[in-house]
Amino acid sequence: MMMVSLSLLLVVSGCQRKPEDLEVWRPSRAKNGLDKLKEWIADDSEPMPVRVRASEILVEEDYAYALATSLEKASEGDRATIVAQLTPTILQWYNTQDATVEAYETNKSKQVIAKEGLYHLYKHAPPEQKAQIEAALVDWLSKDLFVRNQMGTITVNQIAEALGPKGAEPLLKALADPNNQQHTIAADLRKIKDKAIDAKRVEVLTKMAESQLPKLDKDLERAILEEEDASIAPLLVTIVDNDKVEPAVRDSAHLRIGKVQGKVQAMSTYITWVRKGPEGLRWISIQSIAEIQGKLGLTPILAALPEKGTYGEGDPEGFSRDAGRLCQTEVKEMKDTEPVFVKALSTGTTPAKAVALRCLQEVGTQAAAKAPVEKLVEDETPLPAWGETKTLGALAKETLGKLK
Repeated sequence: MMMVSLSLLLVVSGCQRKPEDLEVWRPSRAKNGLDKLKEWIADDSEPMPVRVRASEILVEEDYAYALATSLEKASEGDRATIVAQLTPTILQWYNTQDATVEAYETNKSKQVIAKEGLYHLYKHAPPEQKAQIEAALVDWLSKDLFVRNQMGTITVNQIAEALGPKGAEPLLKALADPNNQQHTIAADLRKIKDKAIDAKRVEVLTKMAESQLPKLDKDLERAILEEEDASIAPLLVTIVDNDKVEPAVRDSAHLRIGKVQGKVQAMSTYITWVRKGPEGLRWISIQSIAEIQGKLGLTPILAALPEKGTYGEGDPEGFSRDAGRLCQTEVKEMKDTEPVFVKALSTGTTPAKAVALRCLQEVGTQAAAKAPVEKLVEDETPLPAWGETKTLGALAKETLGKLK
């Protein structure tokens, strides 16, 4: 306390503060040291060497975030001068390259402390120093990302976002390394928000997936299923089409397509699966179309049901059960769907007519549906996988009895 009192006496007596006077004001020594150092950094009446030394102490004591707020309060010219004079010292600390787990855990890593400081100085730095800081931060992203992300308060994610495209190269290289966490690095790269980088990120994920399919590493799988860029869609389609991929992964990829492609493009993909896909994939796609398009999706669904497709997947009641599920869930939540199904009775394929009849059992009325349903009562066209109901005519008779 005697040292602090002497320093105060110097100020009161009018003596100009010197950089060496600041040692007693380190936050680790003086209770209000942090506030005083911040104050002097922002105060343009203080000698520049004092302001620079105060800034240096804050970084040394791991208060770089506080330095950033003080620099904001300084004039633009003073801020540039402080950063320009401070940067060489911080870079010396960074160049110790001592960011080991042991050094960090014992609070001896100058490189980690420097990384924190450089991050906060970056946006305030003049061009020359900005380039030097940039090089150091890119270097930080170039090795041991998983370990380094746990050192200090500034994360890889924050650095990537601050650097923008300039920080992408080391992250893309890290993403391609199967020993790293792909979903974490991919998320860091998304923070950069650059279309060219998005394309490169998806390219790396696609190449890794192609080398692993049908069994994807869980971390890579997560990265793919969290991807937001539309260019991931072809890979998702590949995953869905591969019947050796785990069913849960295929289902997740199927759902993701709708999110990354947008409604119009996703509709095209789903309709293709309704028309050409295996039975399970067909009905998942029908459900997705119904959820995306609502009533507007019913006509393309019915039109896409193939006349000669496989229905039921070996289950003698499979087609009936799938159609019933659609009519009792998605269709029931829609309004004014009866005209769509009535029209399908005269224009659709046999499977489309079967689905239309089943849905009319839920939404059909005597007034609108009775006459067109009656026209099918004598139709002996066989129905696939519809249980005891063997023909289209038999299904029409059942439907007549359930019209409202």
